[in-house]
Amino acid sequence: MPKLIVLSGATGFLGRHVCRALVEGGHTVEAFRRRSSDLSRLGPVAERVRWHWAPEEIEAPFRGPKTPDAVIHCAALYGRRGESPAELLEANTLLPVRLYHQAAGRGVPLFLNTDTVLDPRLNLYALSKHHAAEWLRMAAGPTRVLNLKVQHFYGPGDDPTKFITGLVLQCLANVPEIPLTDGRQRRDFVYVSDVVSAMLALLAAEAGEAGARGGFADYEVGSGDPVEVRELVELLHKLTGSRSRLLFGALPYRPGEPMLTRADTAALRALGWRPLVPLPEGLTRTIAAEKNTRSPKSDPRPSPFTQ
Repeated sequence: MPKLIVLSGATGFLGRHVCRALVEGGHTVEAFRRRSSDLSRLGPVAERVRWHWAPEEIEAPFRGPKTPDAVIHCAALYGRRGESPAELLEANTLLPVRLYHQAAGRGVPLFLNTDTVLDPRLNLYALSKHHAAEWLRMAAGPTRVLNLKVQHFYGPGDDPTKFITGLVLQCLANVPEIPLTDGRQRRDFVYVSDVVSAMLALLAAEAGEAGARGGFADYEVGSGDPVEVRELVELLHKLTGSRSRLLFGALPYRPGEPMLTRADTAALRALGWRPLVPLPEGLTRTIAAEKNTRSPKSDPRPSPFTQ
């Protein structure tokens, strides 16, 4: 049945896909945007969303005559553009805690939080997301928290500082050399539409029950089938027909680099969910979209593997 959903991060990569799926599914969406946000990538969907400024209007979606059915928190700041620790703390820790406070105060039954699988000791992004999840775990009450620990998601239109999109752009631009780590890390890559379908599956499964159960629950989201980064890079290089030279081992692993990440998707599969887009197909879709929508030379800078 149609629901009233409050969505943060609706103009970001994941949030755009979630927003579009919700609106096209007949749900009413009240979403947050910053004054610098670009709505153009949402297309006509943007006109069907009720927008609020973040963070100054954080209370607005919870003051209406109808109590929202759920909050989906997708907003995140990765720290790749020189953001300060305070900015990361504000976006990744304080914002979800404030949103949960508003949701709990209005009696919203369900709060979906987008979390990371990265070790909190790896970087400030991972640390700030970890802190948010722990705050929500402690605060969870009648407003039930579902904490989605999402693996490395990717797809068309992602930020060029993200590993797969950055690598696609470099390969399409045929930059002479692409320095990389040795690439023996095994990563669970999941296509963005599969992440969205996991969220929708949880919304459907929790309808009418979340408020009665309350509490906190983790769900792992990924393909469940990790591959070596080297294997992914070589496949992407082949699919783009790139002439770039791949320099495996030119970059060191990050301190604390996890050598294996893999989602345990049993809980989601029990709800009937499963990932539908295999890695070769997802990469092919991403490459085709980047060819059509963005200049290959838009950001051909080499970058090490990052989440």
